[in-house]
Parts: sequence; structure tokens; C-alpha cells
Amino acid sequence: MTDYLSNLPVELIYKIVDDITIFDILGCLCLVNKRLRLICLGYNHFRLDLSYVKKRKQFDLFCDRLASISSQIDSLSFSDFNDATMPSKIERFFLRFQVINDKFSNLKSLHLSHVDPIMWKSIKNHVKLLMSLVSLFIDVAYIWVDADPDKEISYLLKDILFMSISLKHAHVRCNNGSRIYLSDICGKQISSIEHLTLTNVSIDLQQLYSIAPDLCTLNTRVTAYHPAYKFHVNPPENLQRLSLNISHLYFSLIEQILHSMKRLTHLIIIASDAFRDVTDGDEWERILTKIKSFKFLFRFHESTWTEEAISLDSFQSLFWLENKQWYVGYDRCTISGFSLLYSIPYCTNIYPWSYMKGAIDTKTTGPQILSLDKVNYCKIDNKFSIDDKRLCRLTNLQKLSISDFDISFHVLLNKFVPHIDMSIITTFCIPIRRVNINNDVFVQFVSTMSNLVSLGAPLILLKLLLVSHWSNIRRLEIFLSWPTATAVERSLTVDEIDVFFRSFTHIEYLSFQHNPDLNISEILNNIPITISNIVIGHPYRTIPADFPNFITPDWLQENTRLRNFSYYCNESNAVSLWL
Repeated sequence: MTDYLSNLPVELIYKIVDDITIFDILGCLCLVNKRLRLICLGYNHFRLDLSYVKKRKQFDLFCDRLASISSQIDSLSFSDFNDATMPSKIERFFLRFQVINDKFSNLKSLHLSHVDPIMWKSIKNHVKLLMSLVSLFIDVAYIWVDADPDKEISYLLKDILFMSISLKHAHVRCNNGSRIYLSDICGKQISSIEHLTLTNVSIDLQQLYSIAPDLCTLNTRVTAYHPAYKFHVNPPENLQRLSLNISHLYFSLIEQILHSMKRLTHLIIIASDAFRDVTDGDEWERILTKIKSFKFLFRFHESTWTEEAISLDSFQSLFWLENKQWYVGYDRCTISGFSLLYSIPYCTNIYPWSYMKGAIDTKTTGPQILSLDKVNYCKIDNKFSIDDKRLCRLTNLQKLSISDFDISFHVLLNKFVPHIDMSIITTFCIPIRRVNINNDVFVQFVSTMSNLVSLGAPLILLKLLLVSHWSNIRRLEIFLSWPTATAVERSLTVDEIDVFFRSFTHIEYLSFQHNPDLNISEILNNIPITISNIVIGHPYRTIPADFPNFITPDWLQENTRLRNFSYYCNESNAVSLWL
């Protein structure tokens, strides 16, 4: 077979390699011939995502071989937030490469997930030594209220803002809805950050601008201001892209925020509890003349629901339709009056299903049909009621869950499934504990999700699936059964465990709550080699010494055949075993 790739110029091969993972480069391309091997080993922009390395032994072997090319890696990622082994991987990695700047001298981008205050304190000095680091992305683990999430996130952000003069891009994503306080450092330090994204974090713009004058891009949630509050902000001179998530939105607030932004070209506003004065297209025209791209989603305050429907006439001027070619959509629930005003195409991945009951009155200023292709998650409850046309526009739905009501499953089957391409669903959660579901119907329903990768359900439902083979499922979560469930419904016998793992032959992740009826020892003694991570939950605030059979390393040593694993227990008493 002719090898055309090897005959290409080196520069072009490097362009191709830019879109290939380091594992494919080293494991495939390097084996084609000597020339490709030499070219690949001379490549200086390897991007390494260690979430692809599942097993602990594989991780150690890969790290052993990493030393020879570590100076050629410019991007390092521990990025899968669904991977509970990440804390162990990060700890193991930084222990192995303690003199990290000497080894990864060309590292420009670093992404860390599951970062809690303890982990950050243990690794931040290593991260600070990365003198070539330009971009840092931190996914913060859920911080329990006892630890004061606002205070801990504020500390972390301050560390990042002033980490080094080389760092220009920073992204902090929280699982808590945190509010950042920077007043103690205002006027004392200046950050070199130019591009900042804060997800699920509220911040005071005045404080941020005073310490980050070089910002070119900002994406954050803004601290709520009273409409009578007057403030003057001095925005960064070079700020060009601004994305704000705002609660209680008045037009006067936007006017104050955008005042003096001479170079702003891209604006996104996501607002909850917006008021009627933001529906005047003429007023928006007055302040948006220099903006090239404007995207928005306004959810209106409950006090406006009983008022007349919003008119879109002011959004149909020459400025909106011809000069900018910006189109606006308006959805109003005919039952409650809840309404949305948004730019077209719809710009977020969430649609407020729980507020949209019954028929929806939709108006637009343009020819576009409303697309919900960015909406990837939907939760069904017993009151779910959306018109069929809107459901048909969910063309990219990936995650589906239903609430804890028997009727919800029947709503799902009768009102949802007929209008959705179920084959695109990759994640399904059904935490129903009291069920009255026909066995064959449930098995057939799960079968329609042919690309299902992650499944969460109580044991009583999972047992129904043991009649089939589910080789596509990689993640399996066993939810708690209803307290009145029988011991048979809550447990797995030795024979059932064998059938269980013969039905789910390719699972890599298994999680369940500690349950004395579950036969945990037998489960752990019979896990297939495909599993790399097991998570066992315990009641929150439980002291291991006071909880019978709390899963500890000693308990595992005495009651199972598991060996050579990494053990991690987080603040919520969830034990993660990395095999």
C-alpha cells in the first residue's frame, strides 16, 4: 500500500499532527516508518489529555515514558469532570514531576478538574513554577458550606490573577454558586490577565476592573445591583469581548456597564428576572452602534407575567434587520405568562422547560425557524408539557433525566419520545424509587437509546436490563432504592452479580451508595478488568469510625481481593477507587 503521508513536507505533516492526539501520534504514526517517526518525535506542540488514560498501571507506564518528550508538550489536561479518578491522577502526576518547570519547560496550557482547597494548596507552588504557562483552566470541586465556598474561591482566584506575568488566559468554573470578593486587594496589585472566564461565579465589576486593566475578554456573572444604585466603572481600555450573566436586569444597569467601552465589539447578555425596560429596541440601538455581535437571552421577572405581551416592533428597524442583521425571538407561555426574549439563533444550552407549561406563543422578527440545537439537556417531571413543534427542534439532546415521580416515566414515553431522536441520547438518569413500569416496556425504551454511554437507575430497574447485553454503556450509577423496597430489590446475590457484569461488559465506571444489602465485597471481588474507577457513597457528615463497614483501605484489605489501587475520600464521604 502506498504511503502518501510520509512523502509530504514536514511543515504539512505538522499541520496534520496538530489535530491528532498524542496517543495516536506515538502509538500509530510513529510506527508507520522511520521518517514519520523522526518527524513526530521532533514535534514541539504535543497536547496531552490524561483523562484518556483509564487504568492506574497504564497511567504510571505512560508517565514513565513521558520524560523523554515532556519538553515538547505545550498543553496538559486533566479535564474530565465526570472522572472521579482525577484527584488521584493529579496528585500522582505532581508527585512524580515535582520539578515540573524543568520537565515541562514548554507547557503553555494547563487544565485541572476536581480542584478543592486542599489540592490547590498542595500544587499551586508547582503551577507557579511553569514560567511559560499562558492559559490556566480550573474546574473547582463542590465545596461544602462548612468550608465557606465564597472565601475559598476568592483565595483561589487571587492566586490565579497574580500567578505570573506570562499567564494571559484564565478560566475558573465552580460547582457552587460563589461570590468573589476582591476589595482587600483593590489598588494594591495589578494582574496581567487579558482573557478571563468565571463560570458560576459572581463578581463586582468595579473591583475586577481596578486590578485587571489589561482585560480584552471577560465572561462572568455580575453582582446584582439595585436599579437606583449609581456607579461609575472604568472599563479596561482594550476590552473587546464581554459576556455577562445578570440577575435583575434593568436597561439603566447595562447603560452604566457599557459606558466608556470604546473598543467593545462582541457582547453577550444572559439575564434572569429582567424588567420591561429592556424590551425597547430603539434604546438598544442607541448604545450598540459599534457592536458587531450581540447575543442575549432575557427571562422576565415574575411581576411582568401578567402584563401584556411584548411588542417586537422596535426590533424591526433598519438598524436591526438590515444594518446589523440581528433577529429577535419572543416566547410567552399562554398559561402563566412566563416569557423569554432572545437573539436568534438561540444562544445557550439551557431552555427553561419547567416554566413553559402548555402552548407557547412565539414571535420572531426574521425568517429563521427557532432552533434549539445548542440545548443538550432536558429534565422531565410529572407536569412536563411542551408543544410538539418545540420538541422537534431539540436536534442535539444528549442528556435526559426524569424526576422522582412514577408518572414522569409515562409522560416521557407518551409526550416526549415520539418527537425526539432517542438514538442521540448518551446519558440517561431515572432516580425513581417507587416504580410501576412494565418490564418489557422499560427494556425496549432503553434499547432505543442506541448510543447510550452513561446510565443511572435504582437497582430494581437495572435488574430488568439483565436479560440483554449492553456493550455500549461505559458509566453505570446505581441509585438508592426506595426505603420500603424489599431486601431482594435492594441487593445483588452472587449469581446476580455474575449476570450483572455479563450484561454490562464494557463499563469503566461504577458508582453506588453504601448499602449492607448490596453485597459490596462480592461486587468488588468480581469486577471485570474494564472497570478503572469505583465510587462508593456514604452519608454526609458521617465519621468513618462511627459508621459500620465504612469503606476504608483497611476494610478493602480485609474484605476484598483488591490490591494496587489508589484510594481517595472527598469531603462528602464519597470514596473513589482507582484501579
